[in-house]
Amino acid sequence: MKPKDKAKELIKKHYNFVSGWTSTNCPDEKPSAQFEGEEMKIGRAKQCALITVKNMLEEHSCYTLNDERWAYWTQVEIELNAT
Repeated sequence: MKPKDKAKELIKKHYNFVSGWTSTNCPDEKPSAQFEGEEMKIGRAKQCALITVKNMLEEHSCYTLNDERWAYWTQVEIELNAT
C-alpha cells in the first residue's frame, strides 16, 4: 500500500472512534456541550493517526534510515501532515 493510501486508511480507522461532541465546561459556567462538525472530527482523527505513526516510529527506533519500514512510516507521517 502506498504511504498516501495508508495515511487515508488510518484517518478512516480513527474517524469512527472520535467524538463530534466536545464539552465546553468552564469553572464559572454551567455544563454544556456543542457539536464540533465534520471538519473538526476529521482533524481529530488525523491527530490520532499521527500519534499512531509516531508510536510506530518510536517503538521501532532500531530501524535505520536505510530501512524500508522506517522510510515507509516516515512517508506516511509526511502524508498525514500534508492533508
